[in-house]
Amino acid sequence: MKILVYGVGVIGSFLIHSLKKSGNDITLVARDEKKEILDQNGLIIHHVFQKKTSTDHLKTVTAAPKDHFDLVISVMQGQQQIALLPTLAGIDAELFVLVGNNLKAEETKELFYELRKECFPGTDSKGVSLLFAFQGTAGVWEDGQVECVHLGHGSMSVGGLHRKPDRCEKKLLTRAFSGSGYQLHWVDDMQGWLWCHAAFVLPIVYASYACGCDLRKADKALSDRMMAAIIEAYQLLDFAGVKIRPVGDQKLLFSKAYAAVIKAALRLVAKTKLGDLLATDHCANAVAEMEWLDQEFEAFRSENPSFRMPAWEALRMSMPSWEEVHQAYDKAGAANPGIAPGRADYRNWVPRGLITDVLPEQGLSAQQPAVS
Repeated sequence: MKILVYGVGVIGSFLIHSLKKSGNDITLVARDEKKEILDQNGLIIHHVFQKKTSTDHLKTVTAAPKDHFDLVISVMQGQQQIALLPTLAGIDAELFVLVGNNLKAEETKELFYELRKECFPGTDSKGVSLLFAFQGTAGVWEDGQVECVHLGHGSMSVGGLHRKPDRCEKKLLTRAFSGSGYQLHWVDDMQGWLWCHAAFVLPIVYASYACGCDLRKADKALSDRMMAAIIEAYQLLDFAGVKIRPVGDQKLLFSKAYAAVIKAALRLVAKTKLGDLLATDHCANAVAEMEWLDQEFEAFRSENPSFRMPAWEALRMSMPSWEEVHQAYDKAGAANPGIAPGRADYRNWVPRGLITDVLPEQGLSAQQPAVS
């Protein structure tokens, strides 16, 4: 298959590696230092948990060619995806997948198809599909290679705004990852999935900034408030009619036992190196993205003024202002959402799947004490 990829951070790098394992003809849009590194040395990934290193040699370009592609994948922060839409809409392809946090998915979809009509006047855009997705991967670009943390062979949750991929879309995506071991999870409402993801993540973000991006400093009161804020956020989404996705997350609405397990898992993460890997490094190196998610969630809250969220508000107020956060962690300031080479690139990876699925399955109980 001919596949065009935008985005070669840690998330994009692992995605490209998985697609390459399936024998696809991949073209990567890259520029400047990243392109030079990839052209000279290839895409080198050290897979931390698997204790192995892979090298993939890729075809890189500075702009999308006029060729036809079977699949186009863009791996970026939500606000960056929107800025890229005029370029994506002009590419000759039938299936586009946008990977990463995006709380403006509805607007993104509408704008994409409007731009598509401008780029291809007189053609029927019904034959062109746009899906949204999220891949759980963490790591850092450093010394010309990627240090990548992922579970198994990797996985992606993917779907339309309010539908599962259709038969043709499933067939194409399955073929793209065939033989790689990469798992595809079909989601019937990615808009709900992405909003639930933000609801889970933002309280961790607020707590991280409140602790100077060192969750080991979080006391029991802050941990309790973080869990309470997560539950309030899910309750708000449910109140507003947003579908809770994945479906298993609905247990946060009614199961105190499940909430206790998640709370214990959060404490475990906070008090170990996992806290750096899964949360605080992300917060310190993706400030612009975190601020954008916060602004979008607060705008959503303002549309539901009758719904009280005292724990959320108290936790959010405990962190410094966004201006202070940018001054502390963003070398280029709020005006530059990019991440410079050599800095941790956690652009769209956060620990929800690990905390809600993996740790509980490995025997973490609500009564188990946090690791100090």
